[in-house]
Amino acid sequence: MLSLKQLSLATAIAATTFAASAAAATAPVNGVTWTKSAEGNLNNLQLTDRTAAVVFIRPTANNVAVADSSTNIGLDGRFLTSLQDGHYSASIVCAGDVKLSAVPTAAKINDLQAGAATINLKAGETQYFLVGTEQDYTPVLRQVTAEEAAQALQAAPTFKQNHQISRVQAANCPAPVAPAPAPVVTAPATEYYVETRPNVRLNILFDFDKSNIKSQYRGEVTKAADFLKQYPDANAVVEGHTDSKGTDAYNQALSERRAAAVRDALIRDHGINPSRISAQGFGESRPVATNDTAEGRAQNRRVMVVIPSEAQ
Repeated sequence: MLSLKQLSLATAIAATTFAASAAAATAPVNGVTWTKSAEGNLNNLQLTDRTAAVVFIRPTANNVAVADSSTNIGLDGRFLTSLQDGHYSASIVCAGDVKLSAVPTAAKINDLQAGAATINLKAGETQYFLVGTEQDYTPVLRQVTAEEAAQALQAAPTFKQNHQISRVQAANCPAPVAPAPAPVVTAPATEYYVETRPNVRLNILFDFDKSNIKSQYRGEVTKAADFLKQYPDANAVVEGHTDSKGTDAYNQALSERRAAAVRDALIRDHGINPSRISAQGFGESRPVATNDTAEGRAQNRRVMVVIPSEAQ
């Protein structure tokens, strides 16, 4: 029954003034003369954060009014308004999703949900619809902008539809639903590695992408040898660690080369038995500080000599 053409659910509505002059359209009913037309100003619509306005305009077809061809407009199955040629109607309703329908009076049915379509009425906004009919009086409803509505009203005499009692009331409208707050995503706390085994840290700085020990750091190797003398019966591990700069694979290989260089120096220069000392690289997997600062990265670039288990 209802044909929705070019229906836009998000029309940007500008504040536009529409005024229609009163007309002499009258009709006798049971000896009483009813005025069907009146004048109105669409700028007087007072909306809240719970209500919206809908304006339906039915231009005069070919400037000739068609008799007995009014269209009943329904909202959520209830009577909202009925329009004849050359008339418009403005209503304030509750905002939100509604079912909009249009049924010709000639169909003589009471089902105002026939062919209904769901649209969203945004709070505080006015939405405009042109009402037309096919040759068989089937309603054609098209949503338009405020500018297009103004043009339709000015193109030919168009009057406010009068003498109607709407069954749709903008009372007890539900409060607007606040959008759900965006979930707060907290980054997991970084767990830093804490060494609890007997160990000594060597302050050896390596050149970029290098693993050879420069002469000025030989004293650090001596420090490691003195540390090992405290545990003459224990095995030891030289551990290499890097910061997070570079790929995992690159850092892993670099940490292994640097640990091996210190092990070789302990064996070669200090007579440490090769069987009691090994070298192992951990890459960037065991940070002791943040990698977000230069100071933190410097702490993470380290070589340690660790006693895995003391001799009993």
